[in-house]
Amino acid sequence: MGGLGKTTLAQAAYNDEKVQNHIKLKSWICVSQTYDAFKIAKGFLQAFNSSDLKDNNNLDQVQVKLKESLKGNRFLIVLDDMWSENYNQWKDLWNIFVQGGIGSKIIMTTRKASVALMMRGEQISIDTLSIDDSWSLFKRHAFENMDPMEHLELEKVGKKIAAKCKGLPLALKTLAGMLRSEGWRCILTSEIWDLQDEDKGMLPALMLSYNELPPHPKDYPFRKEQVVHLWIANGLVVPRGEERIQDLGDQYFNQLRSRSLFERVRNPSQGNTEEFLMHDLVNDLARIASSKLCVRLEECQGSHMLEQSRHMSYSMGRGSEFEKLTPVNKLEQLRTLLPVNIQHYQRIGLSKRVLHNILPRLTSLRALLLSDYTIKELPDALFIKLKLLRFLDLSRTEIKKLPDSICALYSLETLLLSSCTYLEELSLQIEKLINLRHLDIRNTSCLKMPLHLRKLKIL
Repeated sequence: MGGLGKTTLAQAAYNDEKVQNHIKLKSWICVSQTYDAFKIAKGFLQAFNSSDLKDNNNLDQVQVKLKESLKGNRFLIVLDDMWSENYNQWKDLWNIFVQGGIGSKIIMTTRKASVALMMRGEQISIDTLSIDDSWSLFKRHAFENMDPMEHLELEKVGKKIAAKCKGLPLALKTLAGMLRSEGWRCILTSEIWDLQDEDKGMLPALMLSYNELPPHPKDYPFRKEQVVHLWIANGLVVPRGEERIQDLGDQYFNQLRSRSLFERVRNPSQGNTEEFLMHDLVNDLARIASSKLCVRLEECQGSHMLEQSRHMSYSMGRGSEFEKLTPVNKLEQLRTLLPVNIQHYQRIGLSKRVLHNILPRLTSLRALLLSDYTIKELPDALFIKLKLLRFLDLSRTEIKKLPDSICALYSLETLLLSSCTYLEELSLQIEKLINLRHLDIRNTSCLKMPLHLRKLKIL
């Protein structure tokens, strides 16, 4: 079962001070339901070896380098959320791990007893919390920065709410966080508890704390800035008075994080950049609550869900991008198109037919992300027809120049061009982007700035 605290317990061991002093090499990999040997091996190598890995796109090469990094060194490795019962896959990993020094340890978390048996290691089974422990955890999070003795009238109601979470720590923490701002009796009597689900009360508990969440795949790390920009582009953040809309979006994000809907993750390859995950069950909840509006393209091919969707994501680089996106060209009401680069270190090609024949038809788009594609030139027609666009991400593409037609995007608020290392110039008419608030041009050493940029008063 998910949400019991397996990952939390593993994190406690992983971050323990004694472990820090005893172990030379540490790495944490979230395996998830789709076992990807290349992703796992490269993730470990990235954590252990600081050298440039962009050219290492062969599994055998990565495994050889990983063996060299581990040889004779004591390490701690965490394989979080393991699902695969394929013994040969595990054996291939084990043959690499045996290169480590004496005292090396592997921690694996899984929902499946069969996976734990396959590992043949010491097992720790985690059960649901007792009624008393449930109330203790619930009370600690619900009364954060408050004195429980001053709210004795809430204890009876609170214990009933905690009991409905059926001993599941994630549900307890999430609802407790919500109660800092919502009425307790309102939550206790909500009809949502009557929902039937397959996870013993977990999803109804989380549904009460649901808000707009991004359509990322499970266990895919995302950045706060991207999510907030997407919210703003889709009109989900409404400014109040003189408060900056970006600050308000940050507040929304922090509220969801405080309710345990977002978890911060460590990624050594990203330096000081903060990344976040949604717990598996929160992801399940998001998909249930937003299934008519937010979809993943791979999961609804040929489905009527496509016609209803407003926000869509898809995995980059798995087959032809043109064939994959062909069904999308009829979705005139689509507002967000979010490609997800699950291959991380690889750059992906994008057919010119997508740029010329598919994207220009999505005239209702508010947010378009094309980052990490090896795009060298953008057609003028693309921007002429996407007049409602508010968010455009071209980061890490190979474009040399922005077409003048980009200046027709009068609603554009965010333009991301970071790490466009070939970019030489912006449009000479960029001052026409009168609503542009955020322009990211980090790591664009060849770029010459236009004089008229200073005319953008709210940038």
